Amino acid sequence: MRSLPPPAAAFRPLLAPLAALLLLASGCARQTSEPFPVPAYLEAPDNLQGNRYTLDAEIDAQLEWREGVGRLLSVRPLAGEPGARLPVYVADTLAANLMVAQRYRLELTVRRGGLLHVNALRKL
Repeated sequence: MRSLPPPAAAFRPLLAPLAALLLLASGCARQTSEPFPVPAYLEAPDNLQGNRYTLDAEIDAQLEWREGVGRLLSVRPLAGEPGARLPVYVADTLAANLMVAQRYRLELTVRRGGLLHVNALRKL
């Protein structure tokens, strides 16, 4: 009769692939989308629908806020078109404290009508 290996020994061959998978997954989670193409957006925003981008921007003004819905902000890109102002929507579910002149890295999606929907943000 063959004896069974101790439980820890049975999992040892799986540890290296599992560790590699975890490292790979954590690296993928930190990857960002490509930079937001401000000139292309200003020329034809509908051409970018469904795409995901990263935008480093400074909050210029809060245009609208609705409780339980979110905010519509005007932001100035930190790179690219000088003087450009872009409208971005930040849902209340992000629970962000946003103030004019603060700088953020925005992960956003271009939605129907050219709406820039913020999926995640991080203060710079």
